Amino acid sequence: MMTSYRRRKLAGQAVIIFVLSIMAMTGLLVIAVDGGSIYLDKRRLQNAADAGALAGGDAAENLPLQTYYTAHQVALNEIYHNLFPGTTVPTVPAGAAATYTTTAFSGTYQFVLTANVANLAQDTYTAVVNHAYTFFAAQALGFSSSTCTLAGTTTTNAICLQSRARALTATYPFALILLDDQNTQYENLQMSGSNGKLILHDGGTKGGAFSNESMTAGNGSIYFNPCGQSGDLWAVNESLGGTANIPTHTWGYQGDSLGTYPLCTIATLHTPYPKPTVHIPFPSYPEPAVTGPTYTLPLTASGGTYYLCPGTYSGTLSESSGGSTVIMYPGVYRFTAPIAMSLSGGTLKNATAFDYPPPGAAVLINCTGYSFSPVPTDLGLIIEMHPPDCTTNGFKVSGTSNLNFRPSPKYNNISFYIETAGPYPGFGCSSSIPAGTHEVNFTGQANLNIYGAFYGPGDNMFFCGNGAGYGVGQIVAWTMQICGNGTIDEHYNPVPTSRISEGWSSKRVTVSLRLTRSSNNRNPQWGTTAP
Repeated sequence: MMTSYRRRKLAGQAVIIFVLSIMAMTGLLVIAVDGGSIYLDKRRLQNAADAGALAGGDAAENLPLQTYYTAHQVALNEIYHNLFPGTTVPTVPAGAAATYTTTAFSGTYQFVLTANVANLAQDTYTAVVNHAYTFFAAQALGFSSSTCTLAGTTTTNAICLQSRARALTATYPFALILLDDQNTQYENLQMSGSNGKLILHDGGTKGGAFSNESMTAGNGSIYFNPCGQSGDLWAVNESLGGTANIPTHTWGYQGDSLGTYPLCTIATLHTPYPKPTVHIPFPSYPEPAVTGPTYTLPLTASGGTYYLCPGTYSGTLSESSGGSTVIMYPGVYRFTAPIAMSLSGGTLKNATAFDYPPPGAAVLINCTGYSFSPVPTDLGLIIEMHPPDCTTNGFKVSGTSNLNFRPSPKYNNISFYIETAGPYPGFGCSSSIPAGTHEVNFTGQANLNIYGAFYGPGDNMFFCGNGAGYGVGQIVAWTMQICGNGTIDEHYNPVPTSRISEGWSSKRVTVSLRLTRSSNNRNPQWGTTAP
């Protein structure tokens, strides 16, 4: 039985317990209020960063490539729309650099916008959104000393929150890209012979041809098909001779809507023409690793059908018979012989589903360990060629050869990858002008149905035969000459798609919108690997 003394001793403990409970509950409330608010703030910051990156990345690739401020303005508009709807958006200055930083609301918000159109792997546009989040109730638990400093402005009772988003874009929406930048006003595109033709199809408002220096049509002709809707010509440092020559040899340029190819007017309305733009830095697609064994013997296809499997080929592939067919199974091929391919007849093509499995009596080359079952859903391949020097035509096509290739997104939709002979600039050819290799040389009446890209950033390509067929996708070269009866048909349709690659904070985001310039399998996509 509790005595009155003991009861008096325990009196008031309930009040202490109640007070302690109230303090604990207050702490939980503070955590709930500020913790929940921080989470919601991160969400809205991330949404703003995502929207800004997508919009800025799309605008950064608009033509002509001359300024950054337009892309930054578009990105900032989207950020403000997400964070401060109805608030007037500040104007980005016309001289804004590739990275632009600005603040809002007395320095409590900071936005860092970066357009990287000199990325070696793929162009990007990054939006970083920072916010000095002020605690609502945390001072009750002693958080009042926390600070956040943005762009020199310190906010007390706050922490720094940050969200990032980076949009992966394609690298430049041009059908023909000529990169020589070492020889001032050098005519990177040269055409000789009144029958020489460059026909640029399907480009929409993009597409067309780009030169880091100058270009001239000589006695040849440049056509856009359909008329007035398939791109234009751009040059960084056009010569007076090219300026005078190009307009009178270019038909159906962007904005010419008076007829249908070939009934298009010449480009007399543009002065100067090609249109001025800015320098494109030297790109570098990653070279896919070889996926098979090495075959050292020369291979001569002189009738019949031959089946090749991926790997390294150190001997020459020759094909001269009109009755021969060489079928290449999907994968990575690398040719290292001084004369990699010498084709003057017959057909060279990638395999189709009808070539699985190969016939029992088939001539199989380099196929040890290669699996023919199941049939791959992606039958595309890439052919890599290593130039041994600067003057040898390692990929020589003449006669009536037929080339039929469809590419794979796994290899950036490149069909022919011409390696460089040395580092940029120079490529190991510094004693020659314009310094590049001479790997690709087309003559005769080859029938080309190449839906992927010719990628040879350090190669001087020659197309001098009376080509036929569908044509080719994008061409990336050091320089290009079209001579004699040379005809180049380029089908390049930079259909826009897009995605956000990274949201560095509370989430990772994949968005399908419009940004990447080459969503179909005709053209290389720069950076197709998912994050």
